[in-house]
Amino acid sequence: MRWFSRNGHHYDPTLVLSGGGSMGALQAGILVVLMRRGFRPGRIVGTSVGALNGAFLAFHPTIEGAEELVRIWRALEKERYLRINPVSIAYRLASRQTYLFRNDFLQELIAAHTVSDDFAATLVPLHINATNVYTGRKHVFSEGPVSQAILASTAIPGVFEPYKVDGQAYIDGGVVSNLDLDTAVANGAHQILAIDLSHCFELPEPQSVAGVITRTVDIVMRDRVERDMVALERKSKITLVQPEVEHGPGVGDFRNVTRLLAEGMLLGERFADRCFDGKGRLRPGLYQETAESIPEAPSKPQPAWPLRTFRQATSQQEVWSTESPPTA
Repeated sequence: MRWFSRNGHHYDPTLVLSGGGSMGALQAGILVVLMRRGFRPGRIVGTSVGALNGAFLAFHPTIEGAEELVRIWRALEKERYLRINPVSIAYRLASRQTYLFRNDFLQELIAAHTVSDDFAATLVPLHINATNVYTGRKHVFSEGPVSQAILASTAIPGVFEPYKVDGQAYIDGGVVSNLDLDTAVANGAHQILAIDLSHCFELPEPQSVAGVITRTVDIVMRDRVERDMVALERKSKITLVQPEVEHGPGVGDFRNVTRLLAEGMLLGERFADRCFDGKGRLRPGLYQETAESIPEAPSKPQPAWPLRTFRQATSQQEVWSTESPPTA
């Protein structure tokens, strides 16, 4: 049942998904519950891992699509996606290289399995943002190959090689706008449901240079969300969802995906109860819910950012989708 059309609305809300690395599994868990409750996006705006989740839903904006997204995330826990070569990393750190890993594996996987790799093939409008390295400004992709937009939006600075599109180099969209409410409003969103991962957990006091950098980025992203809410809430009714956990995995650590999905589903039930009224209409405002802490897994961290795609046939066309990795 479509909540919004059932209650006299002639539009569905825009779904805005932030970046957040492996916490994208938590985001996927929340999404599947909202979809089961009847939520359907009229437009999707995604950044980094939110671009991955959002792109999949843009092609499959159904309960079945959201459930498949959860299965894909669960399968990611079983494999490693980057082979760490200490010698290679040491060389890159000592040389003038601007990144630690190439994103060739992402490009090869997408190229091998993408059929309708085009924004025009999505079932709901999709917008993916990235940061232009040369101008330092946000760039929003809404046409052309979806795979290129995803590779640009997920190019984590210093970790992955900047991705070039039409002669311009791009890095992670979260550098400029991790929760891109502005693009949603600019495209006429009357109502927005945003899932923001920037508040997932409180970071401890920095104990290293890397910790200081991470904390700085975290502060900047949170501040941007708060400022955008103040600036844009007069132009659109915004329902901002901010899940929280006591502790969480690193950006590329996929050891706890199963637990994150379970926590996301639990949080999704709580958010659905609070964010929608008795008639299924969104309640504007800020909603925060805390899940249980995510325990440390015994295996070593996997500093990877995987993306798998596969060919999925539908009655009308074959579209860009995602494949669970084969089990060993």
